[in-house]
Amino acid sequence: MPCTRSIARALARLVGIAAVGGCSGGPPELPPLPLVEGPLQPRVVAPAPGETLPPSGAYTVYGSVGNGRARLTINGAAVPVLPNGAFLARVPVPNPTAPRFELVAALRADTARLLLPVRIGSPAAAGILPRRGPRLGEKSARSSVEEGWGVLVGSDGAADLRDPVVVGRPEPDGPFTWFLLPGTRVRVTGAEGDFTRVRLDSRLQVWVKSRDIRPSGPPADSVRRAGQPRVVGSSDWVDVVIPVSERPPFQVEEVGDGFVLTLYGMRLDSADAGPAAAGDPLVRRIDARQLGGDRSLVRIVSTEPPYGYAALWQDGALVLRIRRPPRGHRLALLRGLVIAVDPGHPPHGSVGPTGLREAEVTLAVARHLKRHLESRGARVVMTRSDSSPVALEERPLIARRAGAHALVSIHVDARPGEADPYAASGTRTYYFHPHSAALARTVQAGMVRRLGLGDQGVVRRELAMARPTWMPAILCEGAMLILPEHEAALRTPEYQEAYARGIVDGLEEFFRSVR
Repeated sequence: MPCTRSIARALARLVGIAAVGGCSGGPPELPPLPLVEGPLQPRVVAPAPGETLPPSGAYTVYGSVGNGRARLTINGAAVPVLPNGAFLARVPVPNPTAPRFELVAALRADTARLLLPVRIGSPAAAGILPRRGPRLGEKSARSSVEEGWGVLVGSDGAADLRDPVVVGRPEPDGPFTWFLLPGTRVRVTGAEGDFTRVRLDSRLQVWVKSRDIRPSGPPADSVRRAGQPRVVGSSDWVDVVIPVSERPPFQVEEVGDGFVLTLYGMRLDSADAGPAAAGDPLVRRIDARQLGGDRSLVRIVSTEPPYGYAALWQDGALVLRIRRPPRGHRLALLRGLVIAVDPGHPPHGSVGPTGLREAEVTLAVARHLKRHLESRGARVVMTRSDSSPVALEERPLIARRAGAHALVSIHVDARPGEADPYAASGTRTYYFHPHSAALARTVQAGMVRRLGLGDQGVVRRELAMARPTWMPAILCEGAMLILPEHEAALRTPEYQEAYARGIVDGLEEFFRSVR
């Protein structure tokens, strides 16, 4: 009989042995689950009491009963209990007339019951009926901006290279597409819910959070004007400096050999259009041209693929700061580099069936990772070193201020109750900007090899820890904490070590190509 991961996983779910490999030459096995023989204490981690469930279908219920020899039923259906007392089951959503899960755990003559009340959502709440917001042009109840001119607000980060904090979207709650500098003036044209619609130029309107804009007077010129781009080099980066009469809305796009910078509401002086001298080995050529009455484009062709960048407003100019790739010895791949390690959470985070919290796992893995990186000559910057919460928006800034050459955020996964967690269990890596994709691929390969779980691939997603532009930044989901087998493995120092080693392997492979 062929040895496959799917067969091994099926056996694991039936008998509680969490093997995902075991064939000669196959991936490593998860450690066997320990036998727990405590008193019967049924406990449900999810769903929470009173949680609203969809009106039909199956829902994931997981937790523990305190004894691996116990038998368990949920609403009368038998549910397997693993040796460590954990369980995870896909259970039909209860009838609205009896909205509850009744758990009955039995061990010989002993019985323990738990009644978990829930709410059953209506079809409209489940998304079958659309929700109507205010019409375009209506003033949102939460918006303080009337139609007219507004200014984007936030932390002006020219001094410390903060990411732009005002996000533009093609539609309310749409994807993050434009990253705009605070202090930019835009025309307000409408509102919907928590979002305000603004005009960037005569052909483009986007949506920003209403909290990110305040009323403002009009700009001095109806159309901003830009001068000739110039290049200013330094040891660690190259600045492409574009003199502008006022902060413009813009978009930076990475292309294979450089960047395309689109300037909205902007007109190039005719004498300043066309190619510009580069003046630095990293920048081969700069082309500036007008795309219409109030939109211009600057094409920056570099001699190497983008490694990192930041857009800044400095001294009356829009600056695209292009980071030079780190150089060094190809055999000492990580020596001299600064690696930012982010142990994901707290606050929040997922919780395993027996109560293991994501923040505990990620900190343990981060400490193993720190030790391995330092042994290879890297300097490690931890966004947190203990259980104290660190605000999500502060974590990328910690990496930026330290001059990190890469940012790795460590997590363990979960799934919403409507989804079957076994259907997509395994290892996954997220990135957002194209220059981070190569790091995501090498780290994903290292983790899959070391952890031996299903390869869920590399995914582009607009996650906060994957959005920094100054360095390659990725977010790792090494395992699925809500699966009993994965949770038990993640409790062990050996598996935490394997997670860390997979990341190290990926970092070394990535910097082998860079250095």
